[in-house]
Amino acid sequence: MSRLLERVKKFSVGDPLDPATDIGATITAEHRDRVAGYLRSGVEEGARILHGGSGLDDHPGFFLSPTVFDRLKPDMKIAREEIFGPVLGLMVVDSDDEALRIAVDTEFGLHASVFTQDIDQAFRFARALPVGTVSVNSFSEGSVATPFGGYRRSESLSRDNGLEALGQYQQTKTIWFGLEVGK
Repeated sequence: MSRLLERVKKFSVGDPLDPATDIGATITAEHRDRVAGYLRSGVEEGARILHGGSGLDDHPGFFLSPTVFDRLKPDMKIAREEIFGPVLGLMVVDSDDEALRIAVDTEFGLHASVFTQDIDQAFRFARALPVGTVSVNSFSEGSVATPFGGYRRSESLSRDNGLEALGQYQQTKTIWFGLEVGK
């Protein structure tokens, strides 16, 4: 957790066209306010903000600071819904099987990230997760040549990018591996 917080604190928030920026603004004031509502909901349901949790008034636009929660529980709104904002929640589990059960028990399925040094475990999770894209040891390495889209309530019956963009009625899965573990 300390390594995660150290990295989040270094994120550059600003103009998304600036290559040095890690996190840009939300798209509208309404979007910013919706994400801020998730932050309030997380606190009200018992999660604890470890970093962030506020707007950034010193930035022109609709910015929120990158926010990290801990003490998440599987039934919390911030653990069950797609937030589409700079929010990360940490949930402690007792086993890999429990983590997988929690991850599968959702109505949404756009993207998942799996961090492990065990490639067999990575494939086990990637196959079992009902999502359109799985990144292993990374967040996402999108390309116009690979499909992007979700499952379940994150689904639109189509995929952007790749040949799959032509196949409107199939579910595909993309799995990315970052091979530099531990950095």
